[in-house]
Amino acid sequence: MSLISILLFATAVLVFLVGLVTFIGSSAKERKSSFWFLLAAIASTVWTVAIAVFLALPVEATEVAPRVILVIYVGAFLVSPTALGYVGWKYRIGRILTVISLLAGACLGVVILRHPELLYSGFTLARTGNSVELVHNWFNFVYIGYFVLVMGSFCFMAYRSAMKATSKRMRMGLGIFAIGMLIEATCAGIFDLILPLYVRYDLIWVGPLVLSVVIVAFFYAALKYRIVSVMRGWLKVMSYVVILASGAVVYMVIFYLIFTALFKIPNPSTSVLVLNFLMIVIVLLLMPVINEIAASIRSMISVGQVDLAYVVKKLNRIATKNVNLKDLAAFLADHLHFAYIGFVINGRLYGSKALAVSAEELTKIAHLRAVPHGVWQEPTKQVQEILDNLGLKAVAELKNAKGKPFGQIIVGKPLGKTNFERRDLVQLEMIINLVAMVIDSEKHLRA
Repeated sequence: MSLISILLFATAVLVFLVGLVTFIGSSAKERKSSFWFLLAAIASTVWTVAIAVFLALPVEATEVAPRVILVIYVGAFLVSPTALGYVGWKYRIGRILTVISLLAGACLGVVILRHPELLYSGFTLARTGNSVELVHNWFNFVYIGYFVLVMGSFCFMAYRSAMKATSKRMRMGLGIFAIGMLIEATCAGIFDLILPLYVRYDLIWVGPLVLSVVIVAFFYAALKYRIVSVMRGWLKVMSYVVILASGAVVYMVIFYLIFTALFKIPNPSTSVLVLNFLMIVIVLLLMPVINEIAASIRSMISVGQVDLAYVVKKLNRIATKNVNLKDLAAFLADHLHFAYIGFVINGRLYGSKALAVSAEELTKIAHLRAVPHGVWQEPTKQVQEILDNLGLKAVAELKNAKGKPFGQIIVGKPLGKTNFERRDLVQLEMIINLVAMVIDSEKHLRA
């Protein structure tokens, strides 16, 4: 089996999953439209699989080939009308155009099934590539004209639906789908209608591949603009599978283009395909780990600023586990970029590194006056001398959910700076409040 056929099978499965997730995850208000999208996804899947099967047929499959050819061209009649139904079924003119296009497509499909000689005069199955000899007659021009009219109706209804959409997110989603389908119509018109009729047939796979890209791109837009909700656990898993599969398909397309350009070989060997497939699967499975490591390194090396999003995400994750206060202090020191961070709780110090502080000095720090507002405590002259000797810059209270202090956090010198800036204090105060919640919840868990 060629790499192109494998890609087409993969994208067909991908498109079907996208249609299913979009339909199930849509709101009750959008359920009818999403049903048309599901039909369009199923029609695209049938069309794509039929082309993949035909291109992969062996030389001896002469009895099967005619049926597969009919599925290709009859199945194509279902793609455009169902896409039109998705963007236009809400409106009267859209319903009329959808019904007319479906009836016209059904009539043309019946003609092909009853008189296939009007469509093609023969086919070729060869190791160098399979092809169909299309007939230059009135029927093929009607066939082309049908798709031009239906796709023109689609663009009209997509634009109208986008303009009438009540929310910006729906306008953006429909706009992306309309632009994508316009690109698909152009590619399909060139590679699936014009070139097979006049020049060459071996590029017929471009149309369904581009269509798959358009449908997946719309799925991403639907997720981004909240057109589709994936609150259920299994929908999230399916969405993640779609994302991983999309990455694999994109990689294999790039690999195919580079391989054929460099080595001038139409199909890589089976061992090369298997190796590349395994490599891309491994890379995609490792992506969460790679992203986590990259985010951690980026957060640590950016001394001039704090990656608040990463720190907050990490603290939220830590809150669900048993908290090791020394590890937590070390994490904060690394990612908030301070020379030292420590927690004073129940007379004990849990620091990011060893600190030569006596029990008496720790007691004086722990007994600083409580603050009614905010978190920063005002050191006495004696405590200030202790802080200066230890290289510490500030002390803040840790307060529980009821606002009662249960400990303190002591902070060293900010790295790369001589003193605190206002931004440092604001960022630190927000992080301190979150850290206090993490530590206080851990105290209750231990209790």
